[in-house]
Amino acid sequence: MNSFDLRTSMIRIKRASDRGYAHFGWLESRHAFSFGSYFDPEWMGISELRVANEDLLHPGAAIDPSKHQDMEIISVILDGKNLHTDSLGSRKLLQGRSLQLLSTGTGTEFTEQNASLENNLRMLQFWIIPGKTGSQPRYQSRQLLSREGVQLIVSPDGRDDSLQIDQDVEMYQFRLQHTSYGLPTAAHGFLFLFRGELEVNGSLLQAGDAMLFEDEPLISLRGISRAEGFYFTLP
Repeated sequence: MNSFDLRTSMIRIKRASDRGYAHFGWLESRHAFSFGSYFDPEWMGISELRVANEDLLHPGAAIDPSKHQDMEIISVILDGKNLHTDSLGSRKLLQGRSLQLLSTGTGTEFTEQNASLENNLRMLQFWIIPGKTGSQPRYQSRQLLSREGVQLIVSPDGRDDSLQIDQDVEMYQFRLQHTSYGLPTAAHGFLFLFRGELEVNGSLLQAGDAMLFEDEPLISLRGISRAEGFYFTLP
């Protein structure tokens, strides 16, 4: 019997109401994992995923420019207009249902700004430690699917028009309504539901809920009411 056979699978759920919360007047942020002043020793990240935040930027608000290195930063624009600028020369206006990946590598300064003076900007941010340090920084973006189903949107090899990440991580987008779907499994997994209701392995999730998987042999989704979210496989 090898070491994998001795492991037991585990699923943990963090409800939307249990997430960390910060309000800066111009920015409201909710944290699934420990972040900033919010600390939860049971939710420090999973595998190489360290940050899973849901941010609401008020009209015209901008996140102060910050410089990071050796971090893969995935941003999902759910609603509104986001203006991304960085020290690589990237200046990209992305609207709702779009995705960007900033590989900060040796060091990249960047900012995100709500490009609307009337409406809020709602976005998700996921931060992942790369497989190696000191890589050349790069920026990528793409639109998200608008049809029902499951689609690979981030992968190590960039297949199927996915954005390419420097880590053994895959990210999937799902949109399900009254349909069931099986997800690929890995040593670790993370699922975040941002809209609707979803049944996962018999547990009911609602918008804002997150779920962690460790050595889970089967992950089965059933959309109840227009369930939309994201799922990561992690080493």
